[in-house]
Amino acid sequence: MKVEECIEKYIEELEGEVMKILSDPKTDKKTKNLAMKPLVSRKKILQNTIEALELVERVHKEEMQKAGR
Repeated sequence: MKVEECIEKYIEELEGEVMKILSDPKTDKKTKNLAMKPLVSRKKILQNTIEALELVERVHKEEMQKAGR
């Protein structure tokens, strides 16, 4: 399994946790917001990681093409 696929799966799990928090009628707004902040931050970090991995791969391919000429 590719790293990106693992990260995407983790993001899906985070989104599931978010939905659980949001759908809990017993939890007040302040508690929901406090619980959501770390999940949203993790998701953003993971999305940035995927973008960075894609950038590294693209640059590597470009360098390999230049070296092949």
